[in-house]
Parts: sequence; structure tokens; C-alpha cells
Amino acid sequence: MCQCAGASLLQVGGVGAVCWTDGRPSISIPDVRGVVAAGNPHTAEAAAAILRDGGNAVDALVAGALASFVAEPLLASAGGAGMMTVALPDEPAQVVDFFSAMPGLERPAAAPPMDFAGIDIDFGAATQTFHVGRASAAPPLALSGLAAAAERFGPLPLTELVAPAVALARRGAALTDEAAEVFRLLWPINLLDEETWSAYSDTDRSPRPGSRKPMPGMADLLEAFAAHGDAPPEFQAAVLEHFGPAAGGAITRTDLERAKPVFVEPRALEVGDWKVLASPRLGGKLLGVIAGTLAGAAVERREADEVARFAEACRAGTRAKGDERALGSTTHLSVIDPWGGAAATTLTNGEGCGYCIPGTQVQMNNFCGEEDLHPEGFFVHAPGTALPSMIAPTIVRGPGDSVLALGSGGANRIRSVVSQVLYRACVLGQPLDEAVRAPRVHAEETSVWLEMEDRHDTPGIIEALQARFEHVYSFPTRAFFFGGVHAVLARGGEVIGAGDPRRGGAVVHT
Repeated sequence: MCQCAGASLLQVGGVGAVCWTDGRPSISIPDVRGVVAAGNPHTAEAAAAILRDGGNAVDALVAGALASFVAEPLLASAGGAGMMTVALPDEPAQVVDFFSAMPGLERPAAAPPMDFAGIDIDFGAATQTFHVGRASAAPPLALSGLAAAAERFGPLPLTELVAPAVALARRGAALTDEAAEVFRLLWPINLLDEETWSAYSDTDRSPRPGSRKPMPGMADLLEAFAAHGDAPPEFQAAVLEHFGPAAGGAITRTDLERAKPVFVEPRALEVGDWKVLASPRLGGKLLGVIAGTLAGAAVERREADEVARFAEACRAGTRAKGDERALGSTTHLSVIDPWGGAAATTLTNGEGCGYCIPGTQVQMNNFCGEEDLHPEGFFVHAPGTALPSMIAPTIVRGPGDSVLALGSGGANRIRSVVSQVLYRACVLGQPLDEAVRAPRVHAEETSVWLEMEDRHDTPGIIEALQARFEHVYSFPTRAFFFGGVHAVLARGGEVIGAGDPRRGGAVVHT
């Protein structure tokens, strides 16, 4: 039972519940079995159902990730990719890297022209161009990566792990307000192909909050995935047929044959008394730069000085690698199980390429069309080269048996926002929910963005930033732009979850 004073309880199945206090999906409940934090209540509940059935953190994470393909289809997809960090009791931590590589290996010289074009998306205050089309898709690794993680770390069979997602796909997931807003923003991409928009809506208008669209093709695909233990051969064949050179795409048979998830050691760094384990890819590297810069300086007493230091730390990460701003169609899940195992995964589909794999309701990624992955220009990366990625699912081990799992969506803001939450939770010792909800800052070479809600010294903050940056952009409230850090913490026999309200965060305890 929820023990939050003044809170409302949303029962979402079994004995688990999401507790909302003052609109916040974050609570602390003693003596519970496990906790899940995710970007959607359907995703979180699918993971929690597996914990109740005896699965460990990785089992739950896989089940939740599969459900996110139904509940958050523009943020995560079987046509996309991701990364997972795993820390189970008495085992060395590992990262499951299932992010895509640049396609084009052994591309036929006489292939037709590539289907690749820009499309303008209106965000109100600004218009941004995204590059989409069949040639913007890279080899998908989401299904293979999740299968490999389940086989290596999880005790339950895939047939059990897919069950919540299959049920959700057959009945349809009621669309949350946040998911509907993502559809509204990116709908022009989805209008490129009738098969794509009809996967999500009964008309050519973006789906509205509360609408429910069954996805029988997705359900069939997930059942075939479980039976095969990997991406089914017919799925791979359809990827090649509809996104290969003959169709105007860039993916070759050789690309698909060589696309495999890998297990690697995490990048380790210290933040206060905590040991941080993150991806060895670019996101983990820059997370280390920013978090290390924050942790290595004295705690500021003045709010304006603290904000300026956060901004300078973000800029240090930017200088380690040039950036382009992007929407960040990404989602994250974090789980702690009853045995102290922790796992975190970040999934992405770019903004989607605008085309589904026929009959599956799976939209393919547009990783080859994301500017932040191709700062030197499109199709400059050599075929077979691992694409850079900012995603940084993170596990943090602290004093005693404390463990924190977190990560975020948000394109190049990922390393900024995860670092700030780490600093607040692990160095300043703030409660997890407070650390997640705190107003954020992101900075690049000459520009800085910040949230103003709950600030106290607005004039002082703006003055301090204007002295350091040419452009200062302020958001009056918490904004989708700054990602969604969904975090779980086990400490002293208690488990705590914090779902980020910026991106529809939900927490389920079991």
C-alpha cells in the first residue's frame, strides 16, 4: 500500500502502484520487492509485472523495453537501437551495446539514387530540419540487443518477457499526453507514408491523448521474436527489401549480417563517494567530463554561481565534441530488483525515417539523418563504422549496498542532465525526486539554455550567464527539451523511484 501522505494512488495492475504526490510520479515505500522508473506508465507496468513473476532487473528491463515499442513508438522501436548497463549482485558490471553502425558495406555500384531528404518540423519558437527517408535508416539492433541481454543475464524465457508487450499491442496502449505531444510535433514525418500514419491513427491526423490503436502486426512480430530468440529472419528480410539499395535505402545484406550486439566493460569514474559505471561510448565519456568537473569543485553558495558552474561544466563536455541540437526522440528505463540487481537502458529511434516495415507497425530509425551523429556531414562515416551516441544508461554504486540506476532521453542534453542529477543526488545528497525535478542547464560553445521554474535569483543568474555566453535562452517551466531522467535508488533496505515529469515519468513499486 502507498504510504505517501496527501498522495493519490493509481493502481495499474497486481500489487504494484504508481503514486502521484502533487502531480509527481515519485515515492518511497519500505519493504517492497523492486522498483521501476520509465517514461510511460504502460512501459513501467510491463517491467513491474515481470518483477512480480520472479524476473530479475534485466528481465524486467527487457519486458519494459518491448512494451515501449507499443506505448512510446516514436521514441523507441524494434527498428531502432539502444544500450544497457547491468550490475547484478556478485557479478562484474557490463554494458550491452546494441547501437547501430553506418550502413553501406558492399553497396552495389549500380544501386538507384538514395531516398534521403530534409523535412521541416515547426516547434513554435523555431523550425528545425530533420533528414528522413529510406536511406536515413541504419541497421536496427534493438531486438537482437534485448535478446542477448535476456539470454546472458535473465532467468526467465523470452516467451514470458514478451507477454506484457504482446497483450498491450493486441489491445492498444492508451496514448498519454506526453506521447501525443511527440506525435503532434513529428507528425509531418509520419505523413510520408500511409502505412506509417495508419499504424498510429485511424485518420491522417496525429493521434490524440487517450486514443488507443491496436498493433496486431507488432504483436505477431514480438511472438516470432520470442520463438526465434532473436530478430526473426523474416524481419531481417523485410528490412533489406524495404530499406536496402534496391528500395532507395542504404542497408545491405552485409550490414545486417555484421550487425551484432556486444558486451563491454563500462567506463568507471568517481563522483563523491559513489562509483559511476557508464557506457564506454561517447555519451559515457562526456558524462565523465561534466560530472567530474562538477564533483571536483567546491559547492557554490550563491544560486547564480552554481548555475554558471553547471553551464561551464556542460560547455567543457561540448568542447570534447562538437554538437548540434536535436529533439532527442529517446526514452529510458531503470530497474532495481528484490536482490539488489540494477539495470538501466536507453532506447532510441532518432525521429523515425517516416517508413514502417510493412505489416509490423515498426517504423525504422533515421540515424543516418541525425545531424548530431554526423557533424562532418551525412554519409561521411565509413560503412561499418560504429555511429557515435550520446545515450548513457548509468549505474552508480555508493556507500554500503547503495545502488542508483538512471539515464535520460534528450539527444545531446543527455550527458548534461544525467551529470546534474548525479551531482545533486551523490555529491549534494539531495533526495532523488528533488535531484530529478531540479531546474536544469545545458550549454554549448556560445549558447546556454536553462529552466527558470523554481529559481530564486533570476536577475543574478541571467547576469552571470550573459557574462559567459553570447546567447542565453530561458524556459519559464520544466521543458521536454531537457530530457527525462528516470531513476531508481536502493539504500538502507528501501527502494525509491523518480520519474521525470518532463517526459511523462512513471514509477511502479512491486
